[in-house]
Amino acid sequence: MHYSREQLIVLFTYLPVLVAAWMALRRYRGADRPVKLLCWLIFFALLIESISRIFWFFKVSNLFLWPIYITVEFALLTWMYSLVLDQKWLTTVRGWMLAAFTAIVLVRELGQQGQSVWIDNAGRSIESVVVILLALSYFYKVFQELKVQNLLVEPFFWVSAGLLLFFSGNFLIFIFMNFILLYSKNLNDQIWVIHSLMNYMLYITYAIALWVGRGK
Repeated sequence: MHYSREQLIVLFTYLPVLVAAWMALRRYRGADRPVKLLCWLIFFALLIESISRIFWFFKVSNLFLWPIYITVEFALLTWMYSLVLDQKWLTTVRGWMLAAFTAIVLVRELGQQGQSVWIDNAGRSIESVVVILLALSYFYKVFQELKVQNLLVEPFFWVSAGLLLFFSGNFLIFIFMNFILLYSKNLNDQIWVIHSLMNYMLYITYAIALWVGRGK
């Protein structure tokens, strides 16, 4: 079976997830709660990626995994940052945020039944804005408190940097993905290559975060 270069790049996004999962497995037992949540996120991503690849090989649509993944990712990231930022208001509202987010994703998903290639970009776009704000809040907290002596050995510096780059870099892709899909298959393939490369970067930063935090 012949695969194009673009398909191979997308296919092998599995590898950095696998590396991050291996690091998460090694770090999980001695990790604190925020890092354990990061590990859960990585394990869940590995599960979704594995199922996705199986469906992909058998040429079966795996788009039903999209709303499941982004909802769980949103839940774990908001939970994780509520602990890292140690903000009571965020702890209070995160449940309401998740409920509202889940409702939006569910309504959008039910409204798009029968459109086999249509991807719900509203949920991902909302998630992008929220996560970007949370990552920026982390950097604001760090630079305000000045308690961290070396950012390069701080796990959530790497996590926040990776999330900030990933979601800001992909934001326009998430907004226009359905338009691009209808406009040009070739352009769509190129855009998903960019998305895949950003995904490589994200899970590499997750792996680095787990590596530098292994002594904490």
